[in-house]
Amino acid sequence: MNKDLDGICTSFKTCFSEEVLDQLARKTKFIKRKGILDAKTFVKLLIFNTLDQSQLSLLDLKLDLQSHFDCNISREAIHKRFTPEAVDFLKALLARLLELQLKSGNNFSSPAKAFNRLCLKDSTKFSIPKEFSETYPSYGNFHKQGALMNIQYEYDLLSGNWTSFEFTKATRNDQKDSRETLDNIDKNDLHIRDLGYVTMIYLEGVVEREAYFLNRLPTTINVYGLKNNEYHRLNWKSIDKAFKNKGMDQMELDVVLSKKYKLGSRMIIIPIPNDVYKERIRKAAKQAKSKGCQLTNEYKIKARYNIFITNVPADRLCVQDVAQVYRLRWQVELVFKSWKSGLAVHKTKRVQKNRFECQLIARIIWALINWRLYQSANLATRAAKPDTGVSILKFNKQTNKHALILREIIEDASRLKNWVKEKIIPLLPYLLIEKKKGKTPHCEILSRNIWKLS
Repeated sequence: MNKDLDGICTSFKTCFSEEVLDQLARKTKFIKRKGILDAKTFVKLLIFNTLDQSQLSLLDLKLDLQSHFDCNISREAIHKRFTPEAVDFLKALLARLLELQLKSGNNFSSPAKAFNRLCLKDSTKFSIPKEFSETYPSYGNFHKQGALMNIQYEYDLLSGNWTSFEFTKATRNDQKDSRETLDNIDKNDLHIRDLGYVTMIYLEGVVEREAYFLNRLPTTINVYGLKNNEYHRLNWKSIDKAFKNKGMDQMELDVVLSKKYKLGSRMIIIPIPNDVYKERIRKAAKQAKSKGCQLTNEYKIKARYNIFITNVPADRLCVQDVAQVYRLRWQVELVFKSWKSGLAVHKTKRVQKNRFECQLIARIIWALINWRLYQSANLATRAAKPDTGVSILKFNKQTNKHALILREIIEDASRLKNWVKEKIIPLLPYLLIEKKKGKTPHCEILSRNIWKLS
């Protein structure tokens, strides 16, 4: 852990030093001349604050500055510091932190290192005051006159690095994002994403970049088999009949996705319990009714199964393990949960737009600081016992209690390292992921010998 923690502490020292923050502030024109509220104080004031956005007032900021920074400034003067340049300054700091964490990585090795990266991507949305609707419009099932914040996020489960992070309009959907971010895919990556991202353009882009995908089959993509040099659309009635007559618990087929693209893929079909099927049909029928349409017979048959598509060869990932590996996707949902339940990034109130954006970016920077400390702790835990891991939810709950302490020591590498060793490491046995009945923890999946090198 020492080497990894040294790298983290050094990067924090670099990012939060007075010199670096002043350079970033001047480059973004947040600071033009010396004033009462300097860049370092502004950053620490917003990032290391125990109150969430819905609670934080200008008076709170004034009193915090007065008591912790010996800075006497009026509420009106603080209000005037929330400018477009202040937003750019905090964005630049976040970008610098992201760049440094990508360079550091970690030294943990697992069987899943058969892939260069194991990338999980999803988006999260939350309602914000309607006054921001022009910049962050809502759509669909959300209140049309409301406002909606959307965050596109991806991280590598193997290194723990955030590989991409972006604030976007909710009207820019996941499919569009998957088309516009194909260049972020590297050779020998394994990408696992939610259905919303999966289009033929995305799948073809993964293959062209010599990477791998593992996804559920979208209803919009037709599947074909090749027989006598002709493509025939799969007969789902025959597949359903084969499962029922032979009592199979899984089926694997070599198929072609889309008659237009003719993209080769493995398809793995696994039956689901009847109660799960009924609930799936109930939700689908309700949604179809709201759109004035009905479920097709083919849809009803396919709804009885979990259907996965992947271009990972069978000698690298066997059919029995495909569903289990796909469950790793839920780790990104846990990250979002930690942001909302632990760090309250979604709690907002009506303030001016620049202040809202500054406070939101500050919370994300706080999330990244927590994440890097968490990864270091998780690394130490898994190095000792690979099939265990630290719970991000439990970890954030503890570090949130120490926000003001971290404010004081964040740029002092030796003090920060000692604090982690003295205050956090002793707690790790109590912060481990708890095994739930019928569910395999992601750390156990990663440590299993189900991954094959090519």
